[in-house]
Amino acid sequence: MVYTADAANTWAANGLDANVAKFTAGRLALDAVLTESADFCTTTQSPTLLALMRGLEPRIVADFSRSSKEMLVAANRKQGVSSPADLKGKKVATKIGTSGHFFLNQWLALHGMTLDDVEVVNMGGPEMVTAVVRGDIAAFAWDWLSAIAAEKQAGDDIVVLDREGIEDIWGYRLIFVANNSLVQNSPEVVENAVKSLLEAEEIISGNRQQAIEYVAERTATSVEDTTKGMDLLDIGVELDDSMIDVMVAEAEWAIGEGIAPPYDGDLRQLFRGAVYEDALMKLAPDRVRLSS
Repeated sequence: MVYTADAANTWAANGLDANVAKFTAGRLALDAVLTESADFCTTTQSPTLLALMRGLEPRIVADFSRSSKEMLVAANRKQGVSSPADLKGKKVATKIGTSGHFFLNQWLALHGMTLDDVEVVNMGGPEMVTAVVRGDIAAFAWDWLSAIAAEKQAGDDIVVLDREGIEDIWGYRLIFVANNSLVQNSPEVVENAVKSLLEAEEIISGNRQQAIEYVAERTATSVEDTTKGMDLLDIGVELDDSMIDVMVAEAEWAIGEGIAPPYDGDLRQLFRGAVYEDALMKLAPDRVRLSS
């Protein structure tokens, strides 16, 4: 949605002079917001909830994309992997403390394994692709774009492993986050940014092919592959309790894994308090379905 907003310049239509910067991970984009070197970022629930548990103040202003199929496990057949069970004892890359890490945990559980059954290697997306193609790792747990990149380099050596049933135990949210200072001091800017996302959503629903071409250009991905990727997503600006549910479940897992410190308070209250719903409530009140 943000690529569409950028390409169609819905920012400018709403009085915003947007300078869009790319990061290799949502955590890095969130860091830019938390240090106020950026006003907004797109990220997933994982770095956001970890930041909140550390006492930082990211503000969630929109949830605009949801998926249980966008993450996957891609492996190199030359490393002796063609099925999930083949990963036991092998190196599997993901980015620790991210949605990919939680996904890997849930995916392994789906196939009767735990994180202890594999050697988890902490890597960023581009590094994973290079490493799996070279055979430095057996597989990675990351997004569909990375799998496509690996397939382009290694062809049929790359296999996407079974993930049937993952939607019952895992899902991720792509969210639009603002820094707290902006929310407090410039709520009109937040409102205009959310309006820009809503207009991008209208473009996607009204002219999906145009939106696909926008995304393909910005991700240097073919239209065919971009179409496949977008078909994995539930796209639409909203804020609801299911987002909080996802964050609480992942936070409890992160605490259990020692990724996050124990939290003495109410996690649901913590995450609900980070949501700034005023902008979306003003623009599209039917999109806000949050408990008090």
